[in-house]
Amino acid sequence: MVALEILALSVQVRILAPQPNSFVMKVIFLDIDGVLNHKAWYNSEAYYKNEYKDPDLDPNIIRMLNEVTNKYDIKIVISSSWKIDSYCTERLRKADLENVIDCTPDLIFKIPMDIYYRGMEINEYLQEHPEVDKYLILDDISDFDSEQLQFFYKINYQVGITDVDISFIEQFFK
Repeated sequence: MVALEILALSVQVRILAPQPNSFVMKVIFLDIDGVLNHKAWYNSEAYYKNEYKDPDLDPNIIRMLNEVTNKYDIKIVISSSWKIDSYCTERLRKADLENVIDCTPDLIFKIPMDIYYRGMEINEYLQEHPEVDKYLILDDISDFDSEQLQFFYKINYQVGITDVDISFIEQFFK
């Protein structure tokens, strides 16, 4: 009798347990130049004081992005050309950017430049990661296909991510 109860419980646990690939994930595909750093940052007094962990990254933007990604359990995938540097994710972590889980595949040298666009790398990432069910692309250049443009949010490279942009991200992922 006890063995049957244990067997019944084990069957229930297997039925209720999440199935592989049933996990869903919210992702921001993140560019860096013009998004985490920007023209105003490079002209600021704070940049010239060089008191931050990475002078190429605006610490206020990193703080705001951390707050919104933590609040809504959003993961970050780097889509920037910075990903070519093997230390990219380590550099971002040292600058305190949280929730970075991966980089998009690097296709820039594998596809002829006359047909390459950054959206190809995002498409490949999404095909390899079906658990991503909602995503937003933060970039200062609209280098994406027509289907991706509905998930693209253009950042002003003059100022990088602002409070207004963070509000949009919050509304998008609510």
